[in-house]
Amino acid sequence: MQILLIEDDLSLAQGLMRSLRHDRFTVNHLSLGRQAINSIKTTPPDMVILDLGLPDMDGTDVLAEIRKHNATVPILVLTA
Repeated sequence: MQILLIEDDLSLAQGLMRSLRHDRFTVNHLSLGRQAINSIKTTPPDMVILDLGLPDMDGTDVLAEIRKHNATVPILVLTA
């Protein structure tokens, strides 16, 4: 399973990636919402883990853009 992790906190992202990879998931990590939207357009993941607090755009806007391009991908939303 290919997971797209959208998280700007590097230490949190590294911990999540380590745990997910330990369980044999393939993880692609991006820290900016705009990058993630472009990535989903070209290489749709099986699942998205999305932080709502991103530096370049609001996570809810990222969520809306993802839904425009892929209405069925499961999305797990994280927030502080």
